[in-house]
Amino acid sequence: MWSAYHSLAFLHFESPGYLALLAVLPLLVALSIRSMAGLGRVRRMLAISLRCIVVTFMILALAGAERVTSTDDISVIFLVDRSHSIPGGLQTGQFDLLKGIDEQRPKQGRLNDRFGVIAFDGQSSIEQLPMGILAIERFSAPVVPERTDIAAALRMGLALFPPGMARRLVLVSDGNENVGDVLREADQLRAAGVPVDVFPVEYDHENEVVFERLKAPATASAEETINLQMVLRSQRATRGRIMLYHNEQIVDLDPDGPGAGYPVELDAGATRFSIPVPLRAAGAHRFRAAFEPDNPADDGVAANNTGRAFTVVSGQGRILILTPGPLDGEDYRSAEILRRALERERLVAQVEIVGEKPLDQVRLLEYSLVILGNVPANLLTREQQVGLATYVRDLGGGLVMVGGDQSFGAGGWMDSPVEEIMPVSFDVKAKKQIPKGALVLVMHACEIPKGNYWGERVAIESIKALSRLDLIGVLSYQWMNAKQGNWVIPLQPIGNKTARIQQVKKMQMGDMPSLQDVMVQGVDALVARPDAGIKHMIVISDFDPVGPTPALLKRMKDEKITCSTVAIGFGGHWIDQAMAQNIATQTGGKFYRTNDFSKLPQIFLKESQVVRRSLIHEVAFTPTLTNRLSPIIAGVGSSGVPQLLGYVVTTPKPLADMPLARLTKDGPDPVLAHWQVGLGKTVAFTSGMWTRWGSDWAGWPGFSKLWAQIARWASRQSDAAAFDVTTSVQGGKGTIRIDALDKNASAINFMSVQGTLVAPDSTSRPLRLTQTGPGTYVGEFDAREPGNYIANLAYRAGAGEDAIAGSLQTGVSIAYSDEYRNMKTNYPLLNELANLTGGRVLSPSQAASVFDTSTLPRAESRRAIWEDLIRWMLVLFLLDVAVRRIAFNPREAARKLRKELAGVRHSGAASAATLRETKPQRCATLSAFRSSPRAPQPVRTRQ
Repeated sequence: MWSAYHSLAFLHFESPGYLALLAVLPLLVALSIRSMAGLGRVRRMLAISLRCIVVTFMILALAGAERVTSTDDISVIFLVDRSHSIPGGLQTGQFDLLKGIDEQRPKQGRLNDRFGVIAFDGQSSIEQLPMGILAIERFSAPVVPERTDIAAALRMGLALFPPGMARRLVLVSDGNENVGDVLREADQLRAAGVPVDVFPVEYDHENEVVFERLKAPATASAEETINLQMVLRSQRATRGRIMLYHNEQIVDLDPDGPGAGYPVELDAGATRFSIPVPLRAAGAHRFRAAFEPDNPADDGVAANNTGRAFTVVSGQGRILILTPGPLDGEDYRSAEILRRALERERLVAQVEIVGEKPLDQVRLLEYSLVILGNVPANLLTREQQVGLATYVRDLGGGLVMVGGDQSFGAGGWMDSPVEEIMPVSFDVKAKKQIPKGALVLVMHACEIPKGNYWGERVAIESIKALSRLDLIGVLSYQWMNAKQGNWVIPLQPIGNKTARIQQVKKMQMGDMPSLQDVMVQGVDALVARPDAGIKHMIVISDFDPVGPTPALLKRMKDEKITCSTVAIGFGGHWIDQAMAQNIATQTGGKFYRTNDFSKLPQIFLKESQVVRRSLIHEVAFTPTLTNRLSPIIAGVGSSGVPQLLGYVVTTPKPLADMPLARLTKDGPDPVLAHWQVGLGKTVAFTSGMWTRWGSDWAGWPGFSKLWAQIARWASRQSDAAAFDVTTSVQGGKGTIRIDALDKNASAINFMSVQGTLVAPDSTSRPLRLTQTGPGTYVGEFDAREPGNYIANLAYRAGAGEDAIAGSLQTGVSIAYSDEYRNMKTNYPLLNELANLTGGRVLSPSQAASVFDTSTLPRAESRRAIWEDLIRWMLVLFLLDVAVRRIAFNPREAARKLRKELAGVRHSGAASAATLRETKPQRCATLSAFRSSPRAPQPVRTRQ
């Protein structure tokens, strides 16, 4: 019995309950003996045996039989921490540890062992799949080093194990996690029987100062003095200075001292400071404080020496007027005219040249309204354009776009995030007759790094900047396409921009031998389009190919085809800059020279605006008042408005309000349009340039009143001072708390508080606060990334005369990642992880023991055999039928076989005797034939 059990120990059953059916075998035998009584004894026993085996195989298949094999082979997956909490010197030693383990592990008789590597920080990545050796030479660059997610690395490691082998995870880390819960994951590993061995990355910053917190009130009132709370933690007594910046302007905290910094003495442990700061203006007030030690040796990590915070002051915020400049230019003078008009109406506005200061979300909160005064799209990065759209849609800000020769569609704003939020479309209606623009791109960028990528990017940006009625053509050296020449996109109306962009993405740019041969195709195509009012070509190249002939350049000038050139190169790559400048000069275009390829899309965006000049109508007209009920025109246009000398053609969106327009035979063209989008408001004034198009408006008495009404309507209003608002961040979670009291100091209950949270990457998500106590409302959000988290909240409570409603802005700032808060290795967590999973805490001298299988159960692999059982069952069933249906006597069959074999031997002997008897006769016949004259004679050749 015991030996039978061991002989079947290789079997395992998924549903062993079906094995109870084996009890029917005796009954099957009894019934079969009775039903097959007519068969001979041997046939009857064989048929019964086959029938029992068939039934047994069927029962084993139903029970889910599996074949189990065991092995001593082991697969070890190493999880290596690459986050910033580990000092740089120790990170370089992690790979050396793996190399040492690979060299020390036993090789004799262990050829099937496997070695896998996963590098992790905030995100896990597979460096090496399990294989027999350490095949990588280095780790790849960290992905999200500002975080540490050990739990995710353990999950990926568990999924990476190959089947049929013993399993072990090896963690190389300092144990300082700030994402996930590694101990919760340890319970899953213990249940799976996978131990985790740990190699602690050991460090201890004995000389370190951490700026733990800079806290400012979330909201305040104008002319209020707030207290900034600072908490610094030092490993030992240290001296230094605190530098405080208010809106990036340094605050002199020590007027009598040698510098602006505030001298401090830190004791070991936490030290708290409170510094009063007066607030004068509404909007967002940003604060940054930094600790500078007197002795640099007293602070090992500089990245954690900064604290950030901001306070939102309620009230009418300032107005920011952005202009392309320069200071003495027409655009700047127009911006100053608008600023003075607003200040005459007691509004605070400032003029700033685009690019002088960054436009991040917190800085935009300083202003209730942003005015773009004839600003082209290429002066703002894509991120800044997204930020403006977020500022309006999600944070309730206001945006006004003022026209000019570089604004709206003429300024390259088509298909931009800003166009999405404006009340007018920057493209034109199909029925409107305006001169088309034609643009041909000559692409030769293959010799720069990622040349095809940048070529694709610049072509796509150019297409997006044009109207769908404009013409686009793309030329590149296509040596394999004789039929189509060098056209990637033959010159044609843009129409469906998505389809044109897909064509560009298939473009392959060859190394162009001659600019002349390619440019002449573009010139021929442009000349053949008399319907194009503006014809422009852009050539991007290193101008190494053969240049265009003087005759071609003269032809382009005669045909009024302008050509701008973009000279590119890298390292010591030679560029014929003189050729590029000559092409641009001879045709009236512009010359650009850059080694920063990331600026190429902005250059092409700017050049594409040349084609969009057809959207500018410089014609004298008097706007028509089309909606006297508009709140921003009320009381202003009753006596009429002055004449304008130009505007940019746009198309009103269906839900927009258009109080001023120019009436044309194709319908009204917007002059003034506005609407609400999301939480904010936007206004489009398609004219402008007050020293050129609007000189009559600048001297008009109603000019200041109109623009004051526009500004007040579009500006964000904040009532943040009505409540006590506090914010905090703890453990990667941000918290906003509102304590709402009415004028009688009674709690305001059952209030609805919801809005939008904008993260540091300008993405937004809904945020809702729930009531947790009398007048107390709390909301939480994920806050792990460094940067500013801004919340725009709308509140409402009550009904009728007792109803209250308003909005407020608040948020939190995270100066640096939690990675830089760790002072030493987290031994308690690493020890608990090893204990929970049955692993060990190892030192480098014990490296080879990670491949030791003596402490692990033998690995088992299982293979389902039910399919094999069914195949054999079918074969045996057919044999069972054959045995029962076909009569077969073994003795008679043997007798007949012997008789047949004897007959075969007798026939063979007779045939041999006949051949021997006829042999002399055959030989005589052959001799007579050879002696006959008719027999063929041998051929003789002369030697």
